[in-house]
Parts: sequence; C-alpha cells; structure tokens
Amino acid sequence: MERIVAISIGLLILVPHSVFGVADIENKNLLAESWDGDIVLFLDFGENIISKFNRIIPTLQSGMLVIGDQIIEIENARTKIMGNSFVVHSENILIYAKGLENNKFLINSYLIGSNQLDAIQLATTPIEPDVSSEIKSNLIPIEMIVLVQQDIRTFWNENYDIEVKVFDKSINPKPQFFQSLGAINQAEIDVKLSDIEGIELAHLTGKTNSKGFWEGNYFVRQNLVSGGKYSVEVDVRYLESENLQKFETLIIADTANAKNSG
Repeated sequence: MERIVAISIGLLILVPHSVFGVADIENKNLLAESWDGDIVLFLDFGENIISKFNRIIPTLQSGMLVIGDQIIEIENARTKIMGNSFVVHSENILIYAKGLENNKFLINSYLIGSNQLDAIQLATTPIEPDVSSEIKSNLIPIEMIVLVQQDIRTFWNENYDIEVKVFDKSINPKPQFFQSLGAINQAEIDVKLSDIEGIELAHLTGKTNSKGFWEGNYFVRQNLVSGGKYSVEVDVRYLESENLQKFETLIIADTANAKNSG
C-alpha cells in the first residue's frame, strides 16, 4: 500500500488578509526553508488566468522541493485558489496552503510514493523574482542520467537527428526514454558534430522541456559535407551539475535516392 510524506510549512507572506479574501500569489516568488536548511520549498507564480466561469487559476511557472540532497521538480502542476487558500497538485507532490489570520499560509505537502511520515514546520518570506536563479544555483548538485538517441548514419540531403532525455537519478535511477518520472526541465543542451580532424560541422543548443526532452537536427547538404565518421559531443548542464558524453555517427556521401536505386 502506497504511503506518503506529509510536511507542514508555515509561510510568512505579506499579503492583505480578510476572512473572505483571495490568496494573493500572482507574480509572487515564495521560498520556505527549515531552520537547519535541510528542506527548501520554492514556488514561482506568474500571472493568474481567469476561466470562462470567472474563476482565478494561478500559474505555477516553476517549483521545487529540496529534501537533503534530493531535488524534486514540481512540473505540469494543476493549481486552484479556494478563498484565501491555494492548492498545487503535480504527478509526485500535493501542496495545500491554508490562509491564516496572521497573514501566513500553513502548507501541507504530500510526497506520493514514500514510505515515511514526517511533520516539519518551515518559516518563509517572499523573495524578489531575480533572486530565484541565485537560489537554484546554490542548491546541492544533483546526479543526472542523460539518455541519447541519434541517427547512426545519414545520407546526403537528409537530416541528422538527435534526441536527448534528462533525468534526476535520485528520483528515477533506471529511467527509460519514454518515461517522465524524474525528468529535468530547463537543462541546457549543447551538441557538437565534428569530423575526424576536430573541425566542427554543426553546433546545436537548446533546453529540455517539462518532460526532460530536447531534440535537434542538422541538414546534411549534398557536396558540402564530406562522407565518413563524425564525432558527436553531448554536453548537458543543470544547476551545478554537468554530464558529458561522446558518440559517433556516419555520414554517407550519397543521396537516399541513389541508395534506394542501387
């Protein structure tokens, strides 16, 4: 039977309060941490959305819960405002923030799939938006697992395609390419395609999406790219962590039509 971890968090947030007030979290960056710094909760809210039924829907732009050296990204979350309280619900975490009379929120967080039950009181203050990147950069480096799928060979006038999936090993130690559990959002991808002499043919960059996925391609133009073996260097960076891998691919100096006709 699945168990959960419950974490109670007291938030010191300077928002106008009344019994019938509405939780003011629009464009707010909220940070909560334990007195010993072992637990950190970070929530970055954007502009609210008004539904067709005139309901206020908060927009969670990013969020993470850090417990010791474990970092849990809060992704693809559903959000709801209920009076002066709000709810954030993702695949692996549920956050219920109840508004209190002293301009605080009392947060209960539930981690799905854990085998422990703890209650921890956290104090928090609102932070400026430009501080969020600094908070993330000071977090303990995580161990990434990077999966790469690429074309083993590419003919002239075809695309060389490469796909990358990035995971947090502490959450998903044995990930498969199709999975999203433990996927890392906004990991920086840097791919270099070079010939055997080290001369760079293509340089592809980007960031993973909310499913930890990134894809890139390079069009191998006829008569402009020499055939032969090429090295593929995949460098992935996230917070203070880096994962560098090298592969090989083959470019064939012939068109796909020529190949088929032969």
